Amino acid sequence: MYFDKDATSQHIDGETVAVIGYGIQGKAFAANLRDSGVSVIIGNRTDEYRDAAVADGFDTRPIAEAVDGASIVLLLIPDEAHPEVFNAHIAPHLHDGDLFVLAHGFSVRYDRIMVPAGVDVALLAPKMFGKPIRQRYLNGSGVLAFLDVIRDTTGRALRRTLGIAAAVGFTRYGVMPVSHQTETELDLFQEQFLTPLLLDVFRTAFEVLVEAGYDPLPSLLDMHASGEMAEMMVEAASTGLYEVVEQQGSPTCRFGVQRYLGQLLGGEVKARGREILDDIRSGGFVEALSKEAEAGYPSLDEYRSAYLANPMTTAHDRLRAALGAQA
Repeated sequence: MYFDKDATSQHIDGETVAVIGYGIQGKAFAANLRDSGVSVIIGNRTDEYRDAAVADGFDTRPIAEAVDGASIVLLLIPDEAHPEVFNAHIAPHLHDGDLFVLAHGFSVRYDRIMVPAGVDVALLAPKMFGKPIRQRYLNGSGVLAFLDVIRDTTGRALRRTLGIAAAVGFTRYGVMPVSHQTETELDLFQEQFLTPLLLDVFRTAFEVLVEAGYDPLPSLLDMHASGEMAEMMVEAASTGLYEVVEQQGSPTCRFGVQRYLGQLLGGEVKARGREILDDIRSGGFVEALSKEAEAGYPSLDEYRSAYLANPMTTAHDRLRAALGAQA
């Protein structure tokens, strides 16, 4: 792990950083870098995000011009936009000795972009979204991040990437060396296995209760909408999943948990997890994603229509209305 004692923003003294994209991550990165005394240029197309960057007082330019004017480039736009933006506006303006940094390894892992020879390439992937990155920086702390030096042509790629990490506040918490391949595959597995599994667990619990005659609103509250389970998960991030139940649960709770723990998910769930992981590693997911993107993401529209009509969603709408301003 790398901490503040291992890094300093002085590693990038005299360099200008181009933050490409002023969205969820870009806004937080740029603000933290500026507050740490780093020279920052925002590269963004003409849209509301560009307007926000200008309003926030940043030197804001077209992407190609921002890249040309910087020695470090942070790519913080959505993955699906990487190939087009990179090939048209970034690659032609990278210079030998520049450092190109991604916040997610997807496009390099699956060869969707090819960074010119002579350019340092690194991964700096925060394990949190933009708002906490900014808030924790302002509070004097930071968030965990993964780091990988993918290519080091200058011999300074690690020091410069750690300089960025220090300036954004990541080394206050800790920066863990993790390969970009592993970071990409872990992230995709969480999205494709753990998240749908959790959603299905909550939905199943809700359906069991409602079908047994329980009122949907208190059922929804007790299963997740009160936020109690979410608070336990936040506590578990530092305490541990089993430990938080031991420390926060009553004897009744702990007895109920241990009575059925390990009995509710069969081997078929683990087998399905292995299939999903194999699909991610082999590139099958990327092939499916590309076809979906070319078609305009029709399955996402179908998914949205389905979940909006789901009884759990309509119950949550009723709950928000009942709580009014408190929701």
